Amino acid sequence: MKLVIFVSPLATLVTPLSLKIRDDGEMKMGTGRFPADHTTEESLPKHTIYMPVSPPANEKLPVVVWGNGGCVANGIAYRTFLTEIASHGYIAISAGAPHRIGLSNPGMMTESIEWAAARAGRGRFATMDAARVVAAGQSCGGLEAYAMKNDSRVAALGIYDSGYLNDTDRAMTITKPVFYFLGGSSDVAYKNGERDYSNLPKSTPAWKGNQPVGHLGTFFQPNG
Repeated sequence: MKLVIFVSPLATLVTPLSLKIRDDGEMKMGTGRFPADHTTEESLPKHTIYMPVSPPANEKLPVVVWGNGGCVANGIAYRTFLTEIASHGYIAISAGAPHRIGLSNPGMMTESIEWAAARAGRGRFATMDAARVVAAGQSCGGLEAYAMKNDSRVAALGIYDSGYLNDTDRAMTITKPVFYFLGGSSDVAYKNGERDYSNLPKSTPAWKGNQPVGHLGTFFQPNG
């Protein structure tokens, strides 16, 4: 029954997410030190890149590879949130080109990591730090982030409103630092995330936060 409760809401997210994308005129550039926006690259055609408009010359920018809720391959589905992240000095790479229709998979995170490693230190990505990569995602995207747990190029995992679907011990194998953002008891993935956090090895650096905002959190509110 637990599996059914969790999967069914994920399936319904695929369509509604496209309805929550804000028009360009409403978009902000984040509240951080570096006003940010999204861009695309011919060398990474299935993804959307969020980064400071004027990257600081004297600071290295860590990379966040991001998986969207519902595993939606639309790179601007979480635009408000990812723009905010980028404005604080990060380069966030989302699965999916802007307005793309389809589903993502963990392989798209791997593509982001490989692309970052190949482009770091060059051109407008001169300050991108491919040695500091976090794999993160919301809901179904969080499961994609989990899939990166054994990738040596990934320094940490970020799990938003997510958790392994079945009551398994898979979280016991996570050794990378991992942080959880859960939406409180009304979040359909709340119990899954809480269980995984409890199952982590004691030696694994971990942090967990809960805010009573439900499964969709504040991703589609101003500044994400």
